[in-house]
Amino acid sequence: MVQYWRSFADLERFARDRELPHLEPWREFNRAVRASGDVGIWHETYRVRAGEYECIYGNMPRIGLGAAGEHRPVGSTGQSAAKRIGAAEVDQPALAPYANP
Repeated sequence: MVQYWRSFADLERFARDRELPHLEPWREFNRAVRASGDVGIWHETYRVRAGEYECIYGNMPRIGLGAAGEHRPVGSTGQSAAKRIGAAEVDQPALAPYANP
């Protein structure tokens, strides 16, 4: 699935709003399978300016943009997407972060 958003703020609002259809299924997924390794996720967030992007891989091989660049442990530059890509000064993750192996 590919989605395009008017702004990072709109994307983040959708991801965090309890009334919209993302946050609760995300929580359920994390409760059910995040630590099992049975299901992988691939999440990339881009903004237009250089350096304002990220690729998150959970139980996935390095593909897409992640195959071309440097890798850092999740959380090494922030726990929230907004902090990691420079859209926010304050780091406020919506869910508990993944444990780094």
